Amino acid sequence: MVTPPPRPVVVLAASQGAAFCIAWGVAWTLLRAGGPKLDPVLLLAIQGAIAAVLGLRFGLANWWLPVQLALPLAAGAALMLKLPSWVFLAAFVLLVLVFWNARGERVPLYLSNRRTWTALADLAPTEGAIVDLGCGIGGTLTHLARAHPQSTVTGIESAPIPFVLAWLRVKLSGLRNIRLMYGDIWRHDLAPYAMVYAFLSPAPMPELHAKARAEMRPGTMLVSNSFEVPGHAPDETRELDDSRRTRLLIWRM
Repeated sequence: MVTPPPRPVVVLAASQGAAFCIAWGVAWTLLRAGGPKLDPVLLLAIQGAIAAVLGLRFGLANWWLPVQLALPLAAGAALMLKLPSWVFLAAFVLLVLVFWNARGERVPLYLSNRRTWTALADLAPTEGAIVDLGCGIGGTLTHLARAHPQSTVTGIESAPIPFVLAWLRVKLSGLRNIRLMYGDIWRHDLAPYAMVYAFLSPAPMPELHAKARAEMRPGTMLVSNSFEVPGHAPDETRELDDSRRTRLLIWRM
């Protein structure tokens, strides 16, 4: 069974807190011992690097790396520049709009990589409807739509900023076999689809499996990126040779 990962924001905050204690604690100890006084900018950069390593160790995806590295420097710059309070409010609102699903639906923003796109294209039927539940910024949608021009590929997303980015991506692609919908995946009927793909989190997988069993037709498939369904072994597992060691878990209806 896959152990549920901590929420990304919690891991980020904890790793930054630990990195702050390590970097600044060592600097203070050196200073007390008569050593050199380290430049604050250098210490902030060291804090970011330590936080990045800790975040990866405790399950953050690779794309959090630049956030971890930049966060201490950005916070230090904001304090030194004496930025107005609305800047911090705007940054908070932006994070909320990006990670809208992380609290209520227990689904953080996970992005499928290119090797996963290729594996999904190999799995998908050459004709028939495909849906990506929680499609993020639309990379999977456009890849599948190009690979299977005779299929209709639907993406559903409820986080505002990822949805807008997915909409722009689809529009710029010029592909006409993509349907992008803003809304709740739990209110969407799965009956029309030959393949349902989801890269969510461990928490909603039992409900999704039950929904798929109730609504999907015989001969169709549910594909989960990495996350298992307790008590329901997949009919097939495909392991990908990527940095994440991605597994595609497949249940055939």
